Amino acid sequence: MASSFSSSLNLELQATGENSGTWGNITNNNLQKVESAVKGYVSVAVASTTDTLATTDGSTTDEQSNAIIKLTGTLTGNTTMSCEAVETWYIVDDATTRGGNTLTFKPAGGTGTELVQGAKHILYSDGSTMFDVLNDAGNIKANGTL
Repeated sequence: MASSFSSSLNLELQATGENSGTWGNITNNNLQKVESAVKGYVSVAVASTTDTLATTDGSTTDEQSNAIIKLTGTLTGNTTMSCEAVETWYIVDDATTRGGNTLTFKPAGGTGTELVQGAKHILYSDGSTMFDVLNDAGNIKANGTL
């Protein structure tokens, strides 16, 4: 039986007796991906009006597995940033330059939420819809102001 990959973190799930002599490398890679999911940070330059966070099974180089994502770049039109269509959460720092354009963050094939330029967002996806958690928080006090 060959290795498979978990659905939300793309961890390599090894079959019994598989990868003799290399399981340590695979295990270390999986632990690095867990670390990224819990405390990882990546800066992503938005390059086009339909952009997607990089995803790589079994690799630590994918962007979408990080807990914190800083979006940068200058938007050239209304833009959609997509991630995998899995249950997950992100802290997103929208540091893009807009020029009047919008930026929507969504799971692939799903419904997105429009980000506020210059704001930090706590986002959750159920795999088909992206929710901005603080949109449902009502009036809150932050740094002494409402």
